[in-house]
Order: sequence, then C-alpha cells, then structure tokens
Amino acid sequence: MLITGATEGVGKQTAIQLAEKGFSIVMMVRNKVKAEETRAEIMEKTGSAKVEYIIADLTSFKQVRAAAKKFNDKYPKLDVLINNAGLMYPDKTITEDGFELCFQVNHLSHFLLTHLVLDKLKQSKQGRIVNLSSEGHRMAKFDPTNFNAEKGYASVAQYCFTKLCNVYFTYSMAEKLKGTRITVNAVHPGVVRSGFGSDHDKGWLKPLFAISRLFMISVEQGAATSVFVASDPGLINTTGKYFKNKKVTKTTLLAHNAGNAKILWDYGVEKCGVGKD
Repeated sequence: MLITGATEGVGKQTAIQLAEKGFSIVMMVRNKVKAEETRAEIMEKTGSAKVEYIIADLTSFKQVRAAAKKFNDKYPKLDVLINNAGLMYPDKTITEDGFELCFQVNHLSHFLLTHLVLDKLKQSKQGRIVNLSSEGHRMAKFDPTNFNAEKGYASVAQYCFTKLCNVYFTYSMAEKLKGTRITVNAVHPGVVRSGFGSDHDKGWLKPLFAISRLFMISVEQGAATSVFVASDPGLINTTGKYFKNKKVTKTTLLAHNAGNAKILWDYGVEKCGVGKD
C-alpha cells in the first residue's frame, strides 16, 4: 500500500489503521526526519514491521518520478494507492515546474504518480486508487484559463478548485480503467481537527478557525472513510464513486461535467507527459 502525505493528520492515521489490518505500508513523504519518526510510531502502535518510506516532495515532478521509479524497482505489485497529501497555502507560490503550488501538490503530482505506478496496480488481484477530495469541491469554480491562479489568488478558492480536480480525476480514471481489476474512488474525510490549514489561522480567520475546531472530528475519525474504501472487501466492484462517512454520496452537477473533466485530463497529459490514450 502506497500513501502520500502519511507523516501527519489523516494520512498518518490512515497508515496506522491499515497497518493494524495487516497491510504493508509504504509512505511517500517529503521529510526524512518525520518519516523516520512516523515509521517508528506506526511500528510501535501496531506491532507491524512492514512500514517503509520513500522521500519525495510533490512540488517537484522530478522527485515524484524518482520516487515512483524507486517504488517500481523494489515492489512487484501495488494493491492500494492512496493519494492523500494535500495543502491549502496562504500565498500564491509557483513551483519549480511552473505551476501554482496547491494545484500541483493536490492534483497534478498525484495525476503523475498514479500513472507512473499504474502497471504495479495492474499486477494486483484487485488494485484500488483512493483520492482524497473534500466537500470543498461544492464551492469550486472551473475556469481552464485560471488553473494556476493567473487571474488572482484566493487560497480557499484555489483549494476548493483542486478538490474538484480530484473528483474529475477520479471519474475520468475510473472510466478509463473499466474492464480492469482496478477501482478508483474519491473520499471526503470530514472536517478534521488537525494541523491542516494552520497557516491560515491568523488575522480575521483566527476566531473563525478557533470556533470551527469545536465542531471538527478527530484524525482517527477522519481516516475511517479512507480506510474503508481502501480495504473493505465489499467494495471490490465499486468504482467511480465519491464517499462521505463510508457511504456513496452525490457530488455537484459541475463535478459531472464531462467537458471540463476532459479539459483537465488533457492538461495533465500535456504537462505531466503521462496518461495519453
């Protein structure tokens, strides 16, 4: 099982709960110190020795490609890929690859990674791809001339847009993998009490975040739906769905716009160099 962003929050709890179920865990993370600490913690809590990591910063396609090669060279198959890593950044930042940071980390790098390890998923008896989206997709707008916030940057709006991208990617990938043994589903983890969005906990947003935390769920609860979709044997034939609270939930009408989904897919193919039919 390969999980991005597994050293904190929902990703870390997802890794813990899946390790408890007996899965071998490979974390794809950017910080080696945190990776070592998390690996030791998971092993201690679960008693599992099958916890490893690969270092890669999702802001760099070069690092994603190198990490995927390491994974492919070492492991004969992949049963589950959980595209968990995500962020909401306060200021517009352009990556070394020329993309807006949130867009690259939350969508493009996972688009690239998924395709790079796809052959390993095909070696599994029943491969699964789980994409972490959000109810934030319901507030998103889709403008193909503004993927990288060319028209101005608003952190929450950009985050919501990337979560819509996660849904489009899920639906498109599920359609393209029809007839294979691989399922593709999206997950809303819930509004989780974690470090996510802490960079926004300042100024006029500080009291809003303080109040909202009173109603947030724990990271353990937040990981539950990801764990369910990744491991439940009853979902062996379930694909192209969006899950909330372990139940299939409808997405917005915009999320079912096939034209938009194709535009986004073609953009990923062009910029990442993978996924061409």
